[in-house]
Amino acid sequence: MTNFESFSKDSLVAVIQGFRNEPMGYYDVRFAVRTMKSDLQLCPSFCEEKGLDMGAEPFQEFEAAVIHEMLDRDIIIKGETAAACNWRLRILGWFNRLTDEQKLALPVIKNSVNYRRAVKTIPGMKSIDRAMEHHHGARLAMDYVNSELKRLGGIGDTYLTQKEKKRLQQEAVAKRPVGRLLELAKLQGVPVKSRDDIVEPSAESPFANLLHLFAIASLTASSESGMSNHQLSFQWVVGMLTNAGKTGTESLEQILDQYLLSRFRNHLQQKILSKECSPASANTLLSALRKTFKVTRDIVGLEHIRYVDVQGFSPDRATNNYRPYSKTERARIAEIIDKDILYNEGLMKPYVMSGVGEDPLTPEGTIKNGWGKIDNARWIFENRLGCRVVTATELTPDSHYERAFLKIMGQSQDGLRGTIESWGVMWRVDTAILAPYVIKLAQVTGLNADSVKTLDLDDFVKSHPATGRPCLRYWKERSTGEKLYHLDLFHAEITWLTTSQASEVAKIFDAVERLTAGIREQAEPEIRPKLFIFQGTGGLGYGEIKSLESAKSAILNNMFAAYVTRRGLLDDQGERLSITSARLRPSFVSELIEQGVSIREIQLILGHAQITTTIGYLDSLDFNHIARRKLDVALKDLHGDAMEEKLTEAELEEQRRKVRPQPKNEGVIFKTPLASCANVFDPPDFVKKLSSYVPGRPCSLYNMCLGCDNVLLTVSDLPELFAMQRDYLKLTTVSRIMDTPYGRVVRENLALLDGILNPALSDFFPEELENAKRLSEFVETTILVDGVSL
Repeated sequence: MTNFESFSKDSLVAVIQGFRNEPMGYYDVRFAVRTMKSDLQLCPSFCEEKGLDMGAEPFQEFEAAVIHEMLDRDIIIKGETAAACNWRLRILGWFNRLTDEQKLALPVIKNSVNYRRAVKTIPGMKSIDRAMEHHHGARLAMDYVNSELKRLGGIGDTYLTQKEKKRLQQEAVAKRPVGRLLELAKLQGVPVKSRDDIVEPSAESPFANLLHLFAIASLTASSESGMSNHQLSFQWVVGMLTNAGKTGTESLEQILDQYLLSRFRNHLQQKILSKECSPASANTLLSALRKTFKVTRDIVGLEHIRYVDVQGFSPDRATNNYRPYSKTERARIAEIIDKDILYNEGLMKPYVMSGVGEDPLTPEGTIKNGWGKIDNARWIFENRLGCRVVTATELTPDSHYERAFLKIMGQSQDGLRGTIESWGVMWRVDTAILAPYVIKLAQVTGLNADSVKTLDLDDFVKSHPATGRPCLRYWKERSTGEKLYHLDLFHAEITWLTTSQASEVAKIFDAVERLTAGIREQAEPEIRPKLFIFQGTGGLGYGEIKSLESAKSAILNNMFAAYVTRRGLLDDQGERLSITSARLRPSFVSELIEQGVSIREIQLILGHAQITTTIGYLDSLDFNHIARRKLDVALKDLHGDAMEEKLTEAELEEQRRKVRPQPKNEGVIFKTPLASCANVFDPPDFVKKLSSYVPGRPCSLYNMCLGCDNVLLTVSDLPELFAMQRDYLKLTTVSRIMDTPYGRVVRENLALLDGILNPALSDFFPEELENAKRLSEFVETTILVDGVSL
């Protein structure tokens, strides 16, 4: 029996097992500050406290394993001094043990934690001022504290004095509705053990059952303001439900469907855009509804109620939250993402044996002097580990090669992950690997964050049975069910759509399926069908296989923030670029606008039922710079025309003679497939500017007629127009014309027809339109596009 085996029954194994069971214990580790060596060593007082024998032979291996795992989990930072590491552990240990309520109660000064006041009573942290001045690790830890508080909504970019805060609080109290608050307080006293104990709603007291659940959730509030937040959240939820057609007499199952939280978040997002609510307030309202969902778990008869969690709002300025990226920023993001996806493809290839190195261990299982080389670690990887990556959590007393491998790799400048990946091996399918695929999919489709998170492997359909076209099934937040997102709606030269949407989406689905094949087999049955799954790399979920949907609500924002940090992405001002799902969607729309895609196409792509919703969405976002840029181009063209050399009167008369339209004959009306034309020799300017137009010849561009000022439309034309609209719509679903240059013409005509035949937009009476639509069933049309019969 080796020394390690005899000692494993004692303190070392107990400490390691304790760390694995409760990773928060890592924050209690302390390192020796006065050591003359540059390497980190455990502090003797810490070892004594834990009952560790520093003289035991396996102690050094235990020490190396602990330090390696702390580096792997980002608990300490490589290259920092022992003192800096100790301060980082103190600060992070103190903060991470606080509840969200305690974190939000921390004193704040000028939008940062007042750490002097916050930790003045914490043992061992009195000299934090000196630590913040001298240790980079302490400053980084406090940056993390501030970023977490910012995420929770505790701090923002707008600094308010205490006097201003008090005034705003008083104004809020004055505006607060009192009746329902008293009712909520009354319901707090009604004990609830089962569903039967919840009050029933009625016409006189609508949504009383929902209010009762909010009252139960508010019992955890430690102040009147906390209770008021629940009441206010209830009011906002009821307002949204009422607008959706709810009467307030429905059952809890009808109200608390699993996507209610997602729809409420989208409702709050619209309020933020219209400046009716701040991001911090929206987070509070969202949190209250989330707590209300959670209380159903402990009520008999309501345990079956489930909900899809969503992330909160960034406390940044609302205008920045939804501002699209500039063209150069989008290009930088796309370039980095494509490089990372290509890099990951290389890691998915079969491993090629190198044959380097030698066995570095002695018969006793220790590393020979001078043999701790990376090549020898690779020999272990290929000949003893089966080309499999191991972690410290897998170590046993007999894991001599595994322990030696980790020890050698821990001394590598690139660390375990960097070295393993340089060999062409994927270290772990974590969020870092997944990030470029998630961002790419959001770029290509413009889907919302919660829609991306809920995608399954079979949600991409290459050929829909009804239309024969590719589509993507997804959950749309503002809806009450599944939506179909048809791909290849257009074929435009857009940066992120260098090939069609369907092709890009197919590549992403295929790559992610291959990427996650190994861990998918080990995942729980409910996780296995999800598209985006990954392995946890830190905290209590280390090694656990999760999906984006089952992970914490802020998973996407955290994933994107970490990706930006790793890749060093900068915006146009040279500042750190913020990638968020909230900005990827308007950036997708920005691409469409810059390419001149019509608003009706954008309406269809975004899935808006009403065009007014699309107009409001565009108006609420920062697209003014695009309009200004196009205006500048137009002004330059006008300026250039004005600066051209003046022609002589004779030259002008000659030009006018060449292009002078034929006189209009009031008695001759030319019939076209779309309408009747009063003068085929004088088409509008947008036709004359076409390269195919020949001055002096009759216009033959019948597909442009509905946009022409010469068109004459009467009630008798309406049935044929309805029939033409019907045939155009059929054409878009049963053929591939939309993928050809003619697709633009079809879209233009559909938009024009809608302006004529839509009762809300048309100049004809609704009765005339209804009668014409009925008569159109007996009309057959021949669709012409650029003179071609389709």
